[in-house]
Amino acid sequence: MQSRDAIRYVLERGDSCFTEYIGRNGGFQDIIIGSECAEEYVVAHETGHALGFWHTHQRPDREKHISINWRNVLEEATASFMPFRSMLQAFGIRQVSNRRLPYDYGSLMHYHAVAHAVKVSDFTIVPKELKYVTTMGTEKMAFLDGKVINDIYCPNICNGVQRLRCQAGGYPDPNNCQAPPGSRVRFRLSDGEFPCSYGCQSYVEIKHKLDVRLTGFRSCCYRPKEDTLSEGNQVFVIYHPNGRTARFSLRFTRQV
Repeated sequence: MQSRDAIRYVLERGDSCFTEYIGRNGGFQDIIIGSECAEEYVVAHETGHALGFWHTHQRPDREKHISINWRNVLEEATASFMPFRSMLQAFGIRQVSNRRLPYDYGSLMHYHAVAHAVKVSDFTIVPKELKYVTTMGTEKMAFLDGKVINDIYCPNICNGVQRLRCQAGGYPDPNNCQAPPGSRVRFRLSDGEFPCSYGCQSYVEIKHKLDVRLTGFRSCCYRPKEDTLSEGNQVFVIYHPNGRTARFSLRFTRQV
């Protein structure tokens, strides 16, 4: 049994949750789960490390997407904000280059805006696109997180199987509510009532970029004050009240 590569979860008393190594290291690999931090999303996050993920906000190209407010970062947490030279270090298997994978604010491996803050009234991580400020710190695995894991660990599972060619992994809109090809959509969230939190648990998510694999910006209490222009002729609006009563208003218009 000791020759198998496997993850082993070790429950202990205390407030420490961590993995022994980043990426597969051969044999059993322990993830320590302290009783005071044994939350589902924490376990999922640490499992991501064991599978080979660094933090998203530590990518070598992170300066294009976020800035770090070092004055507000707790001294003991500094190492968790330093950039790494490679985005995914899975020992014994090929690496994924950040040139191939876009930066995803909604990754399970991304800290929220006030993570390890000296003062929680101020940000430690500031997204270049401020509309993503409450998207960071999500507690669920993003589409791209799962895709990378499957691409790395299960690359040959679908060999010989005819793949669907549905655009964006979706299906035709029964209401035909889309702009004509060549047009774009200008929109703004004008109103909304959701419980407020970083890493929004109850939210409306809007995917407006050409790469719809990316997590869209999620709004629960922060709303951009300016219009947003889609990159293509489609905008995906995902309503996720998470079992709560919530509402939002969205204004949009076609732009040729």
